[in-house]
Amino acid sequence: MAKHDIHFQAGDILKGRYEIIRQIGSGGMSAVYLANEVGDTAKVWAIKVADMQKKISRRLFSEAKLLSELHHPGLPQIADFFPSEDERYFFLVQEYVAGQSLLQFYENQQEPMSEETVLEMSLKLTDILSYLHGQQPAIIYRDLKPGNIMLMPTGEIKLIDFGIARKFDESKLKDTLQIGTVGFAAPEQFEKQQSDRRTDLFSLGALMYYLLSGGKFVYITQKPIAHFRPHLSKATKQLIDDLVQLEPSKRPASVVEVKTNLLEATWQLGQGTSGKAWLVTKYVLSIASLLMVITYILFDQIL
Repeated sequence: MAKHDIHFQAGDILKGRYEIIRQIGSGGMSAVYLANEVGDTAKVWAIKVADMQKKISRRLFSEAKLLSELHHPGLPQIADFFPSEDERYFFLVQEYVAGQSLLQFYENQQEPMSEETVLEMSLKLTDILSYLHGQQPAIIYRDLKPGNIMLMPTGEIKLIDFGIARKFDESKLKDTLQIGTVGFAAPEQFEKQQSDRRTDLFSLGALMYYLLSGGKFVYITQKPIAHFRPHLSKATKQLIDDLVQLEPSKRPASVVEVKTNLLEATWQLGQGTSGKAWLVTKYVLSIASLLMVITYILFDQIL
């Protein structure tokens, strides 16, 4: 439920440059509008608006500054950010991502997501996390969940909403704000600890668990993924179990290690698939050979 008082209408002009088309999203402390540039309807933007009278909404300014420093194809492009004339609102203008969220995609599936699809998606996410974690200082995303992952028509993905992302500070013993999305956030995000790179790795594991288990949350079930999908490759089952360890020190140490394990799981899956296909092929060929022999014998007897 929205806790803000943000209401803009179609046709409203912001900064004399952006014309509101319609609202396309709303969160607890902000709203998102689709807009185009005045005089150039071909340029379309997503404008995130926060009510700056709400203290927690001031995170949008930090999000704007953070994203303006980043350049990666898996992240939205930032075009502009500015306050309203009365400084009541703050606006973040960014690339409009014309796709559907992973949450929407998942909810429209008639069958459980395949291991191959989840591994492919996870590998793309590790590329983005590798970029973020490789910044100096490292950027901890802290909100990896289906609703924040956009699937593009090209097959690529983009990670959106950096509202609770933060730069890692080795001198701190705990986060300033304990926050995250229940079900995907690591335990330390709600405890008096500091989140680090392994926090995002837990969320990646929780995400994979959710997609492969049929929408189950690991923190609720407290069961290994094999309980729901026993026929997953050994590497996939082991990786997910390692990622969702409650104690950060027991998780993989880096996204590079996770990517290596994902590639191993992909290889194992490929081996299993090709092996099954070869067994089926051998079976079909054997039947075909037997039929040919029987046909030859019958034909020979007729002659």
